[in-house]
Amino acid sequence: MSAVVFVGSGNGAGKAPRRLYTDKLILVRRRDGGLARLLIHVEVQGGGAGPKARRLFARRMYQYRYRLEDRYGSSPIQPIYSLGILTASRGGDSHLVHRDEFLGQGVRFTLPVVHMAQWLRRWDELEAIAPSNPFAVVMMAQLTALWFRRKAARLDPKVELMRCLAGYGYARGDIDALVRLVDWMIALPEALEPDYMRALEALEQEHAMTYITTPERVGLRRGQAELLLRQLARKFGEVPEATDKRIRSATAAQLETWSLNILDAETLDDVFDD
Repeated sequence: MSAVVFVGSGNGAGKAPRRLYTDKLILVRRRDGGLARLLIHVEVQGGGAGPKARRLFARRMYQYRYRLEDRYGSSPIQPIYSLGILTASRGGDSHLVHRDEFLGQGVRFTLPVVHMAQWLRRWDELEAIAPSNPFAVVMMAQLTALWFRRKAARLDPKVELMRCLAGYGYARGDIDALVRLVDWMIALPEALEPDYMRALEALEQEHAMTYITTPERVGLRRGQAELLLRQLARKFGEVPEATDKRIRSATAAQLETWSLNILDAETLDDVFDD
């Protein structure tokens, strides 16, 4: 049983109220048969995870904690467990601590954290378990995006991860879900999208699979290309082979621009005037 739970409050006097959400709150059954509410907070770090960032993170996790206790309560029968995952951190203490003390009174909140970037040094281990553990695939995607921060350098490693995924033997539904997630996590510049799609099409043929490509992306782009080709043929007659290839390898943004240009174009060349 799972639920995404709203936990919110105002920003303080004079400030507009805002909503705060847990990333995921899951009701799980323990091995002894009891219930536990598990708060998993995934911290996506755009940069480093220095001391100040970790202090703020621990404080924020404490705020989530007490809001959850307000709503659900906490007891030995149904405890709340918090876990932090620092995606950009390469190592550090196994726990973070939030302290708020004054004149002999206060609170101290401790939570365990995982430093995901330290797995960059353990890539071989991830590769070894990835064929049977989809979480390893997700970690490999996150680490690839972290290691290749410059998007223009991500094409080859992204295609390689997709090649590995195609050979892991997961069920079709699992591969579809992982492909969508990897595709979202390892973003590419729009200019590299045609190269990426051609690489995936080659993987489809190599592995005799028709579902390795992200269906929504492929369907949309191919549909745009086919529609534009029909429009060009109707307005200007037979479309040259070179033009056909250019359209089928174009990005979604280019296809959209050309589809608008055709409305006012007097010649075929006018359509491709960017």
